[in-house]
Amino acid sequence: MNTLEEGSFALFFDGKRLEPASIEKNIVGFCSKCDGELESLAYHKTGEGWLVSAQCNSLHQVLIQYDGHWNWKGDAQLEIVPESKSISTLPREQLEAIFTAAEIRTMEECERGMPYTRQNLYRARAKYEKFEKLFGVRIKL
Repeated sequence: MNTLEEGSFALFFDGKRLEPASIEKNIVGFCSKCDGELESLAYHKTGEGWLVSAQCNSLHQVLIQYDGHWNWKGDAQLEIVPESKSISTLPREQLEAIFTAAEIRTMEECERGMPYTRQNLYRARAKYEKFEKLFGVRIKL
């Protein structure tokens, strides 16, 4: 699944993170689900052309693919996800609501590139989805 980060508009496509070339808002077509107008959220340049992330008023998202000459190549599914944040930028109270002190310490060590306890990191990663649902923030390590 292709994902677009909510705040940064970074696109995760084919396993790569693509920063937006533009976040200009334009009408780029019509929604295939509800026939509403699609408005661009972000434009991303690739080696083969352009990817345009778009959304209609009914909140249906689509990733529109174009070649280098702006000829339409196809559409793909798109999901908007919360922006990823590093552990060091998150409030300690939020972390402590979900993770143990050992898990927080291990995540911080991993983020800094220091040796860490592998089992604590596994336990913490199992809780990432719960943290994201509760606080609307995706953890990036």
